[in-house]
Amino acid sequence: MKNIAFALFSLFLLAACGAADKTKNFKLENIEFEYSGPLFEGSNAAQYVAKINLKEILGADYEDGMEIDEAALKKAFVEIVEPEGCTDISSFVMSLASDNPDLAMQELAVVNPIKSYGGKIKLKPSPSADATDYFAEKSVYVVLDASFLKDVDANVLVKGTFEFELKY
Repeated sequence: MKNIAFALFSLFLLAACGAADKTKNFKLENIEFEYSGPLFEGSNAAQYVAKINLKEILGADYEDGMEIDEAALKKAFVEIVEPEGCTDISSFVMSLASDNPDLAMQELAVVNPIKSYGGKIKLKPSPSADATDYFAEKSVYVVLDASFLKDVDANVLVKGTFEFELKY
């Protein structure tokens, strides 16, 4: 009985003394996605190149060789800026991609259908989507796929804000 109590006490101490994960929120704010017309009915993609610099993201917490243990998209909003009053888009899908051939494109958030066009449009982050590997890259492509209801002979500008929770 003493051995079992000692083993349980030892496990408790190990768990209590282990370093807790630190968490930091990282935002990509007001990034622009330009869809150059003419645009055709269906899927049209635009992208933004985001530089990943852990030293800048983590600030004073950064240490050489540090890696992100877990990264998840927590909030995602887009806003159709131009042309004003545009209601020709039925859905958005936000994904991350990389130049790394071993890292497949990952869908992180979606809104389908868009219910309200005035102001910010909230995308629903996928709870199972894992963005961790992208934070080991020097840069990533933030891809915003817009599904157009009809052909549009104009340029469309969309701004997006995306908030990630990083554990390290």
